Amino acid sequence: MKTVTTLLLFIFQLSSFAQLISTTPEEIGVGPTSFNSSIIKKNKIKKIDVVILDKPDGEVIIDKGASQGYEFDSIGRITRYYYTILNFAENEVIDVPEIRRKGKIIQLASMRTITKYFNDTIFANIYYDQQNKIITKRVKMGAYYNSFYYEYNEKGQIKREMHFRETNISENKNEFKLGVQNILSNETFEYTLMTPTQVKKRCLNDEGREYKKAIINYDEKGRTLTENYEFIVSWMRQENSYQYDVSGHLLEKTCTGNESGDVREYTVYKYDGNGVLMEEKKFKNDALLFEISYLYDETNNLLKSKINRDHKNTSIGIVKFGYTFY
Repeated sequence: MKTVTTLLLFIFQLSSFAQLISTTPEEIGVGPTSFNSSIIKKNKIKKIDVVILDKPDGEVIIDKGASQGYEFDSIGRITRYYYTILNFAENEVIDVPEIRRKGKIIQLASMRTITKYFNDTIFANIYYDQQNKIITKRVKMGAYYNSFYYEYNEKGQIKREMHFRETNISENKNEFKLGVQNILSNETFEYTLMTPTQVKKRCLNDEGREYKKAIINYDEKGRTLTENYEFIVSWMRQENSYQYDVSGHLLEKTCTGNESGDVREYTVYKYDGNGVLMEEKKFKNDALLFEISYLYDETNNLLKSKINRDHKNTSIGIVKFGYTFY
């Protein structure tokens, strides 16, 4: 009996130590970081707060006020998120008074330059239909909202994306009441099944004219393997490809395009024996840009922090995660 109990406990620990960060390709992005909704639900996570610090090589840690936040409903869906972006930095010269000990000056008065950082905060709310598909993403950009509305066909594919600029006339700024709404774009999408694992996608603009087409290939489990996009009236093209391990974890994501010359960007993922993401490396034209290590809390197996080595700017980003539970 003791052996069975120990085995069950071990299995529970493995299942709870599952992948919180989602690496699955997403058609609709919802924030700087994607989370596994089943793990969010299982751990009854209500909110995740993220603090980001910067440490240039050879210098002390700098707090630029960068942060992120994610809110989830009781079934693990993200309903709201925010993140900060640096608006501008300002240097200020301050006086440093002299230091005395026992009547003697041990350090003369001086002046020191400090840097103050001013951030803008981007807020977004996400809304779903009864099939758990995103139907609205409303992003607050200063006094306006960039709102995206989605419609789906009977197979669950996006058939329409409408982009509006909107204003909020609600006196309670935590609630949204539509004021002025101006449409910015209205795109529709048509799909043709070429083979059981290949789909042709046509992208049509506001006038119903095809401006981009794609061939998308899937494996036998429905996972995306390649996406080849080509613009109709220009020479631009883009290709996305994905590689998985036998357990279905994404091993490598590659994006190539020729909009700004031939550019190849790819990300390589590394997992432990339980399928938990441990390392991520981002490359551009074979030059290593970012090297990210993920650290987990031994008490609850949730992501505690990640260390982001920025090779281009010779600095380290220290990202800390905090949790609020239902």
